[in-house]
Amino acid sequence: MLVIFLQMLCIGCWDQRDVSNLAIITVLGFDRITDEDGVDKWQVSSFVMQAGKAEVGGGGAGAGGREAKPEIVWRGKGLTISEAIRDFTKRSPRFPFFADTYSVIIGERAAKEDLLSIIDYLNRLREYRPGSYVMIAKGDASPLFETEPEASISVSRNLKELAQGSAESTGIAGGVKLMDFTSNLLSTDRDPVAPEVRLINPQEKRGEELAGPKKAVLVEGIGIFKDAKLVGWLDKEEAIGYNLITNEINRGAVTIRVQKEGKWFAFLVEKSKPKIKATLIEDKLNINVTIEVKGRIIEDNGVDLAPSEIGQIEHTISEQIGQMVTHSIEMLQGYEADCLGFSEKLHRYSPNDWKKIKSHWRELFASANVVVQVIATVENTGRLGQRLELKK
Repeated sequence: MLVIFLQMLCIGCWDQRDVSNLAIITVLGFDRITDEDGVDKWQVSSFVMQAGKAEVGGGGAGAGGREAKPEIVWRGKGLTISEAIRDFTKRSPRFPFFADTYSVIIGERAAKEDLLSIIDYLNRLREYRPGSYVMIAKGDASPLFETEPEASISVSRNLKELAQGSAESTGIAGGVKLMDFTSNLLSTDRDPVAPEVRLINPQEKRGEELAGPKKAVLVEGIGIFKDAKLVGWLDKEEAIGYNLITNEINRGAVTIRVQKEGKWFAFLVEKSKPKIKATLIEDKLNINVTIEVKGRIIEDNGVDLAPSEIGQIEHTISEQIGQMVTHSIEMLQGYEADCLGFSEKLHRYSPNDWKKIKSHWRELFASANVVVQVIATVENTGRLGQRLELKK
């Protein structure tokens, strides 16, 4: 018994690795490139967390040193994804570790040519987290790894925060996790989307000098997929319409510009509740979308906010949000990509009808009759009732 007890004390994890030997990868980027020999290859970029904060400059803080960046960039190329990752890891003794990867950025060409290989590779990684965010670059993913953070300690954390909050705080994009993207990619009744991320130059002139980072990232818009390929984009206005339909704006606040009698005012959507009904009548898909939105006026710009005018204002808001939502649907119909889940609704609630159309559901979605009704409620007009007026 004593021998058995002593053996138990010696048991450890067979695959345990010391953290100092790990290259903790926080963001991965995938591109398809053509090298100088005309051979198509994978290029994989990554942010790797620094093992610890260091002083760069030769003398430490007391000698005018500066703090090192919290992450470094590794890149590699290869005929396969795994070969490209081995290409950058062979220059370091540390072992690549993917359990703390926040985000994946897929370049535009890669998303059009071989998206499935990327998603397959990520889902096969033993330690990879399915809750990491998927984003699509406008252009190549690689240049995004040369940017600087604007509102976070690192670019990788900045990307994660933008992906998490973009739908709730602005409605102009929306965070999509790998597990949800994979599920919709393999679905027989729904197409996936992913937020668009692109390079911007946010520098502004302050006096005689430029302030702010030279290059930063912006998450705005949505990439549309069909048959495991990127087929198009929704801009920020169309993304708001998409998010209103898919119930992504229910815990945040989205400002929508509304025009009444030639004047613009701002309506802050604080709650939205969509209802979708899909029916099949004589091999024609009919969709009814009803969206209840509640919010408040945060800028009137001279619009009369008297109680007697609120009903007309609500009608104007409903009409213009309805146009925004309808335009988003029409864009997706043009791509024959049902990313809204209309066909999924029919599959779930009318399985017999679904059997009739499952071989050509995308074509039916593209020609579906869609009726959109928006019911807007102005819950308040802020702390002021009427507009401030100067007495003469």
